[in-house]
Amino acid sequence: MKSLGKMVARFEEFVLSFSVIAMAALLIIGVFMRTVMNSSLTFSEEIASALLIVVSFFGLGYCARQGRHITMSIVFDMLDNRKKKVFMLFISIISAIAMAYIFYLAVRYVLSVQNLGRVTPALQIPMYLIYSVVPLGFLLAMIEYLYCFIKNLTDKNHLYLTSEIRIPMDLEIKGDLANVIDKIAEEEQETGDTA
Repeated sequence: MKSLGKMVARFEEFVLSFSVIAMAALLIIGVFMRTVMNSSLTFSEEIASALLIVVSFFGLGYCARQGRHITMSIVFDMLDNRKKKVFMLFISIISAIAMAYIFYLAVRYVLSVQNLGRVTPALQIPMYLIYSVVPLGFLLAMIEYLYCFIKNLTDKNHLYLTSEIRIPMDLEIKGDLANVIDKIAEEEQETGDTA
């Protein structure tokens, strides 16, 4: 399970990195072609839009794993670790249920787009292929929240903020959640660099 999670994480990182780089390159080439060559690439904005959809929705699971979603943690920050663990169990399962429901709605939407037979104007790519990333992103986020829920449920010695970010139960968290996540990420990066 751990190696599968790492493979999924690496795949997400690759897809997100490639998509951002390709989107930037396409937009730069498009601007160059319009301003210098007086000729426009008809497909560059189309592909950039598709890549933006990939980055936006494929990044859901990645952001959930890294603890990078927007948080309102004022109540969470005031609790002790035992209560934080209960809070994380609640947050994780509610988030997983929400992601599952949105996944269901996204699948229905993609199927309706497929039935309409919509294609992109320049490249004639079926729109449902581009939009299929949307339910995939919600599915990955749902799996991540479920994984965090299971880890918090089964490991009594640690508080899992995400499936990758854990804190010993006897170590009280001082400060707000975003700073704690940043500090843990920095420490892991330093230990990873020296190992």
